Amino acid sequence: MVALLEEYISLNCMYTLARMQLMLSFDTGVILSTETISRHLLNKLYTTRIEPNACINVGNKEKRRQFAAVLLEHKAAGDYIVYYDETIFNLYCKRMQRRAKQGERAIVKLPASKSPNLEVQCAVSVSDGLILHRLQRGSIQMERNASIVEAIVTKIASSVTFQTHFVGKKIVVVFDNAPTHHQTEARAIVAL
Repeated sequence: MVALLEEYISLNCMYTLARMQLMLSFDTGVILSTETISRHLLNKLYTTRIEPNACINVGNKEKRRQFAAVLLEHKAAGDYIVYYDETIFNLYCKRMQRRAKQGERAIVKLPASKSPNLEVQCAVSVSDGLILHRLQRGSIQMERNASIVEAIVTKIASSVTFQTHFVGKKIVVVFDNAPTHHQTEARAIVAL
């Protein structure tokens, strides 16, 4: 029975426990619970998740500390702080959990994405709440990011809150640490 389960996994490492339960029932006529199948596979197979070491090294911790110090300086100076982020919705999700024998890697070749994903861009501030949001198809591009930063700054500069409470203050747009943002910052600063 366990050998048959291992064979199923070697055929396709993305089989769910429920799928293997049906296959086992069809092939042998034996009906096992998914818990029993999981228990039999537990010692033979495993699922892994790789944690990137770059997130927790000393250099990155120091960069985060410096970033926090600069952000607190802007807050103390009374500058208008806006938080900007984007996320991508994958409309064609696949099961990402796989199983493989110990010492082997679970590999599945998937077809390319069927169409562009949805991208949501959003800017919020403590003073005004939601400043600007956009929903569009396609991947994140520097030109789009730079244009939304320009739109954010323009909208804030023309807002009543900024004109009454933040005259002469800076508008600080806070990005997450995505690689696309480094060039976006430079383009937005040049454009403004």
